[in-house]
Amino acid sequence: MDKKESTRLDYVLDTAISVFSKNGYRKTSIEDIAKAAGISRQGIYLHYKNKDDLFRASFLKAFNDGQLTTDQVIEDDTLSLEEKLFKLLDEWFGRHVGLLHPDIQTQCERILGNAVMINSSLFQMKIEQTILSASKEKTDNKEKQAKTIANILCACALTWKYALVLRQEFSDKMSAAIHLCCKDL
Repeated sequence: MDKKESTRLDYVLDTAISVFSKNGYRKTSIEDIAKAAGISRQGIYLHYKNKDDLFRASFLKAFNDGQLTTDQVIEDDTLSLEEKLFKLLDEWFGRHVGLLHPDIQTQCERILGNAVMINSSLFQMKIEQTILSASKEKTDNKEKQAKTIANILCACALTWKYALVLRQEFSDKMSAAIHLCCKDL
């Protein structure tokens, strides 16, 4: 597959995520995605055998993109710990606030199996390591503290991702939570 074809498939997958998120899995057809992506249904079926296959590929791509972004933020030495944590949590959770149709979570579990849990666990471990690496001491207590803070921040972010409607609300709450969790580090 050449670069142009790869870019086109990436666009189709990104478009599929948007359409699924807006309409929900059940109310989204391959035709809806094809129309939004500006290609034919046959163009989609050339690469994906059915709606489940397209759903799976689009969400796995989103997970992969999220992990790549996470790594880039973690490696950015110009950011403070609080800035890193905010960028990480906003990119992973905040960008979805008010955008996910209620049936998406159920369909992710059905179609992707444990991929959601695995990616979420990897993300949370990266949060823990980011917190721990900002600590001057590397003691057992600091490791437990980093794990607890990561658990709290991820639980808050996940809750607010589904409970809030506006990303700005998420940003305000997340900033306050991060500040509270990091003030004694």
